[in-house]
Formats: sequence, structure tokens, C-alpha cells
Amino acid sequence: MSYSINFNDEKRYILVTLTGEIDVPTIRTAILEAGKVILEHQCNRIIGDFRETTLKMGTMDILHLYEFWIQTLKTNKVNQHESKRAIYINPDQKNREKFRFFETIAVNRNSRVKIFYEFDQAEEWIGK
Repeated sequence: MSYSINFNDEKRYILVTLTGEIDVPTIRTAILEAGKVILEHQCNRIIGDFRETTLKMGTMDILHLYEFWIQTLKTNKVNQHESKRAIYINPDQKNREKFRFFETIAVNRNSRVKIFYEFDQAEEWIGK
């Protein structure tokens, strides 16, 4: 898996673009790196572009990944309830149900996470 993290200064959000097979160690690294960008720009709105990825993790891995994400926010003194995460995927994305599972876990814990199939819609939602 590879990833890039870019800050959109005009629209005030962070774009994390991922490609390849996502495994737990690499996504944890991406989360930590995104945390640095959150602090640097004082911006807690992220669009994750997962269109070119395949999730290579099970249900429990996804649950633990959510917990790791929340802990990273807390470590960086970012309120999880003020943070917004848009997950941008393809409508026919492989392992789409795993992305839905992550979204459900997050929403059930009062985090603002939503899946989008159109980038413009993700940008609009993240900006509200």
C-alpha cells in the first residue's frame, strides 16, 4: 500500500489518497502521519480516497483500527465529535461491506464518518 497526504488550503481539508492492499501496519502509519498534518494545519476534516485499494483485514482488525484512530485523535488533542471523515470509494468497490462496517462503527460511537461515491459530494459534506 502507498499513500499521500495533502492539505487543501482553499477548502480547508486534508486529502489522504491510498492505493494497493491495505494492511493494519501500513494504515496505522498513515493515520499517525495524518495526525501530524491535522496538528500542523489545525484542520480535522479529512477525505480518504480509497478507490484504488483492497482491504486485507478482518472485522476485528477494522474495529481495532477505529479504536486506534480515536486514540490518535485524543493523543493529538482533537475532539472526535468535531472531526469529520469522508470515505470516498467506488460504487462497485471490492470489500465495500468492510467500509460500511467501519462507517457503522464510527456513527454508532457518535463520530462523523460518511461514505461517498462522488468526490464533489464528499467535498460538500466535509465543508459543512
